[in-house]
Amino acid sequence: MNPVLLGQLLGISFACGLNLYATVAALGLLSRLGVIHELPPGLQGLEGSIVIASAVVLYVVEAVVDKVRHADSLWDTVHTFIRPPAAALLAVGALWTAPLEARIGGAIFALLVALAAHGTKAGLRLALNAAQHRSGHVWISVAEDLAAVAFAVAALEYPASALIAGAVVLAILIPFGPRLWRAFSFGIRCLAAWFRALFTRSRWREAHELPRDLRAALGDTPMGAPPPRGTRVGILGAPGIAAYRNGWLVLTRDGPAFAYRTLLGTRMAPLPAPRDMAVELGPWADMIRVNEGDTGGEAYTLYLLKDGPAVDTAVSDLGHAGARLRRGEPGGENDA
Repeated sequence: MNPVLLGQLLGISFACGLNLYATVAALGLLSRLGVIHELPPGLQGLEGSIVIASAVVLYVVEAVVDKVRHADSLWDTVHTFIRPPAAALLAVGALWTAPLEARIGGAIFALLVALAAHGTKAGLRLALNAAQHRSGHVWISVAEDLAAVAFAVAALEYPASALIAGAVVLAILIPFGPRLWRAFSFGIRCLAAWFRALFTRSRWREAHELPRDLRAALGDTPMGAPPPRGTRVGILGAPGIAAYRNGWLVLTRDGPAFAYRTLLGTRMAPLPAPRDMAVELGPWADMIRVNEGDTGGEAYTLYLLKDGPAVDTAVSDLGHAGARLRRGEPGGENDA
């Protein structure tokens, strides 16, 4: 694949990951007006009036939703299944006259680039929505839209520049991306939990219902001790645990713990004993800000998924577990 074509694919795919509808509308409209060079034969359908009008309408809808807290994260989560595949389809169209192997390779490349851009955008939104104090939310949305159009246009008019710019952005994402990609992954889990809650009762999961690797990490329950219970959560700010790590909150006889998977297996991290907790209800995850210690300083934030126990129940059980842990008594999770 020559550098020009690579730059075109990189630029358009990155743009699709940020804002698919703005990208399609801009490419179709600017090509039809003659502002940019003629689109590849496989993409000339973007110049159709129906395609342009539909993309503009959907862009307007997205521009409105994008400014509403939590609604933007839900929109981004749903579009995980739209933006990257659409970028792959555009890549196939751009390579329509190329050999089949090139089209398949281009589609995979476009899908991965769009997924990286989309995951970063969605993770950033979720992180902003989770913060108590937000600033510049609207301006970030506008900047994302402008960046999408700029990348798409540069990909056709200045493919070498698009290739360099895209490579620089992707290189920047290597050290900073994992935090946002974990937040993006958490958003997917929130959506899945929301659907599960429609068909199953939201509650603690008993020991036998926990994943097999988690049960192995917990080990055997001593005779006479209450069995552990768990629920799916995300976590932020806990000592030694990466931000927005996905895992399970587990109430054990030794107090609350956070279990999560790593490349080396399942890790069980004890959590500080909760003392004071503040709750903020969300449309797809409820936040529990946990304070611990005599100073009452914030220790960590738990994001309780919708298929778990009611937030009041979770707070009560955590409070009893924390009180028992501070007194050195086991079995606090069942002391309601």
